[in-house]
Amino acid sequence: MQKLPILTFANQAGLDMLETTLVALQDIKLEKTLDDHGRKILCSELPQIMQQGFVCLQGGICLSSMGRPVSYERSVAWKVLNDEETAHCICFIFINWSFV
Repeated sequence: MQKLPILTFANQAGLDMLETTLVALQDIKLEKTLDDHGRKILCSELPQIMQQGFVCLQGGICLSSMGRPVSYERSVAWKVLNDEETAHCICFIFINWSFV
């Protein structure tokens, strides 16, 4: 069984976009924040993120923890390595986001 990804950290802009707090962030499921299109794109690009180290993704819609739609112009995902040079996590940045 594959472990589901968890959200572990966000800066204030990320917390604002997701309408949550740092403490409540881990209760938000990644698959609940991305729409179907966003989930499909992320799954298809995951091998490139793991091999190349990053990927630029097209804009889309995600949902805040309150269920409000958030549009973003573009996003970037990149792999973060630990001290052993293995994948520790994947980070995201959402560019020009706003509530719809």
